Parts: sequence; C-alpha cells; structure tokens
Amino acid sequence: MANEYETYDLIIIGGGISGASVLREAANKGLKSLLIEKNDFSSGTSSKSAKLIHGGLRYLQHLQFKIVRESLVERNWLLESHPHLVKPIEFVMPFYGTSLKYRIAMILYQMLGKHKTLPKYKFYNKKQTIDKFAEINTKNLKGSFSYYDGITNDAKLVSEIIFEAEQYADIKAINYIEAIKIEDKDNVCYVHCKNTITEETIIYKSKVAVNCTGPWADNTLARYQPQSSHIMEPSKGVHLGLPLEKLPIKAAFAFPSGANDGRMLYALPWENDTVILGPTDTTFDGDFDHLSSNKIDIQYLLHGLNLFAPHAHFTANDILYSFVGLRPLFNEKGESKDKTRDFKIWWSSEDIVSLSGGKLTTFRAMGKAAIDKIISKKHLHTTLPTHPFSKPNSRISTLPKHIKEDYSLIAQEKILEILNEDSQNKEQIIDELKVIKGEIIFAIKYLHAKKIEDIMLRRFSFDYGLQHKKYYNKLKENIELILKNTL
Repeated sequence: MANEYETYDLIIIGGGISGASVLREAANKGLKSLLIEKNDFSSGTSSKSAKLIHGGLRYLQHLQFKIVRESLVERNWLLESHPHLVKPIEFVMPFYGTSLKYRIAMILYQMLGKHKTLPKYKFYNKKQTIDKFAEINTKNLKGSFSYYDGITNDAKLVSEIIFEAEQYADIKAINYIEAIKIEDKDNVCYVHCKNTITEETIIYKSKVAVNCTGPWADNTLARYQPQSSHIMEPSKGVHLGLPLEKLPIKAAFAFPSGANDGRMLYALPWENDTVILGPTDTTFDGDFDHLSSNKIDIQYLLHGLNLFAPHAHFTANDILYSFVGLRPLFNEKGESKDKTRDFKIWWSSEDIVSLSGGKLTTFRAMGKAAIDKIISKKHLHTTLPTHPFSKPNSRISTLPKHIKEDYSLIAQEKILEILNEDSQNKEQIIDELKVIKGEIIFAIKYLHAKKIEDIMLRRFSFDYGLQHKKYYNKLKENIELILKNTL
C-alpha cells in the first residue's frame, strides 16, 4: 500500500539543472514545491556537461543571436552572483588561414556580452600564440584570438541551486525517488513514486507536475500516457580527462576537430591537475541510463588533439577518466551540431508541463520562463517570501581559506556549525588533500549525499583524476566511514 503525502503547488520531476532552476524560481514566488530525482541530483546530463558557462560563440555562425545574447547575460549574472563556483577562463582560438571570420565573431561576441570585469578580446600573433602553448601545431599558423568565458563544476552548481531553494519555507528536494506513474484528474496530479533505495512506494499530489528530465522527457511523459511521437532526439557528448602535466595549458584552447565536420574541440585545464578534452556530438538512440564512450569516440577526440599538439602523441593510455552525457536536443531536421540549443516549454495536459532543451548557462532564464507560464495558466497564488540568507556571520572568518573561497556565505555558516559541534570535524580527511571532515558532513546533511559515489563524483570531484593516486583507497575508506556515521 502506497503512502500518500500532502499536496504541493508543484512537483518537479528531474533533479538536474532544469529541475533545480524551476525549484529555485518557485521558491522565489512562494510556491510550495517538491523536487524528486530517480538517482542522485545532477547524475545525468548536468554532471557531464562541458563545464562551461558561456554564450556559445559558435552559435553566431548559425545567426542564433537571441540565444547567444541570453546566454551571455546569464553568464555575466553567474560570474557576479556565484563567484565561488563560476570563474573566468581565457579561451585561445588559433587560426591557420584568414582571420576575418574570427575577427567578426569576436566583435559580435564582445558587443552582445560586454562585462565590466572580463578582459576584452585580443589578437595574438604567431609568436605570442606559441608562447601560450609551445606544443601547438605551427604549420601555417597565423595567430590566434583570445576571449573570456566562465568555467564551473556543473554538479556542484546544481547542488548549490537546490540548497539555495531549500532555504525557503515549503521547499523540499528528495533524490532516489522515481516517478513511475503520473495521473491527472480533477485538477490534481497524482505522482506515484518509488524510493529506489528502500523500494517504498509513495504518492505525491500537486496542482502541477513539471517534467524537467531533459533527454528523458519522452520517457517521463510515457508515465502519463503512451507517446505516439518522440519530442526529444538527444546527442551523445563524450569528454576525456588527460594529465595536465602532458598538456600543460593555462588557458583553454579551441581548435578544429580535424574530421572535416565543421566542429570545434576544446581542451581546458580543470580540477586535480587534469585537462578536459571534448566533446563529441553524435545522435544517440540507445539506453539513456547506460552510457559509455567507444573506440570511435576516443579516436575522434585524440585525433583532433594530436593534430592540434602533434608532438605530444596522445594515446588511449593517457586517459585518466572520461564522462559521457546526453544533450537534450529536439527531434528536428539536420545534424546534431546544427540543432538549436534553445529550450521549449509545452503542456501535455491541463496540469502536466515539460521544460527541456537549453544549456547549463541559461538555467535561470529557463526556470523563470517555466514558472511564469505555469502561474499564468494555473493562476497560482504567489507571495514574496522572506529572503532566507542572513547577513554574513563574522565568525566565518575563522574558517579555513579554501572553504571561504569555495562555498557561499550560507553554506559557510552551516559548515561553521558542524565544526563547532565537534573539533574532529576540522581535521583533514587525508593529509594529501585540504578537504576537511566537516565538508563531507555538510554534503551529507545539506546536499543530500546518500551514497559514496554521490560524494566521490558529484559533491566533490575525487573520481576525476585521483583514482590513480596512491592515497585514493584511503580517501574513499575515510569518506565511507563518515557517510556511515552521519546518515
């Protein structure tokens, strides 16, 4: 017998960046809302993105000025509102022929996304470009252009947006809860769910069910009624993690794939002394829940990299890790690389609405648009809730430097409470890393980490680049112990 719970204004299905954004905007409107996710938050596309907060320079060649402008507005907002998570990063784009199209693109990009602190684009001649990266292919190299965008840890960003929303009253998020059936009757949505850890069944009720499952949107709507057509046609994006020591770049580089497909690859310095190389972009119609890279994906990426840096001779043996995600693209004509990255909102019934598409960068705009449409159609009563974020506590100045740099003020206050509960929580989890026990406890108590992989992969990035370290097993054992003692 399923347990039946109270009624919400919104039940949001899908705990990636889209669902998190809708929850955040619902909180700002005072709507009683519940977010559910069948796995861990951001475990799908939203932890396997390009890690970039950007306008989408390449969209200019398709004349998609609206999405570039919107993306740049959101990029600028994130750089200012979440500076501990979203950092500026220089991109260097070498060219081997005429510079005209690059120069035009730089001017347009600068005009559409002017930011008060980001440096303006600049031109590097051949010598200056080689100074930026000595291993670059110099044959026919003419020079390069430099511009700035943002970089982030996507999974941490999702966790923070959910955490921010939950500071408001009547806002709740639960992971490892799967929607197995959706009913819409008598102006009420009944979302039948299963706890994927305990197998317990639950029925949640709401005025509106919001489908934010991205590439899985068709599968989720099939829980309501059989789907005769497919709205989504996702593409697979593979990224590889390589050692920074072998590819010693301080800026991100964008360069042609070398496959005569009109696509660009990028290599950017990331966490744990690694470089991310990617992405592929191929239509995918397999099992969405079991993704992996194949030999063709790896060869494609390494081929492009070796043309860009021919003296490095990268092989599959250099790969430290990889991650594979699905872009939530729509069933449109044309190749995957040419399809719109804009988002869409549509109603499947009077009380079931879907939000899909878009980009990591534009999550706030997506959430606002969805909430505005829902309120307009359903005439939901909104309020202006009291802002939950207190003024900075002077005591947080005693926190370790990396916590003050890596966490929001409200998170710092929660971590300070944890450290004051037990002095042992101030200890590093292992000598080789600066992370302390209190941070792991914070991730468990406030960021919903329930399994070891939630911590190792998404609340932190320990599995990206550290699996080959001698201390990795000790690190994992210590975190498992903290997880056991905290849950």
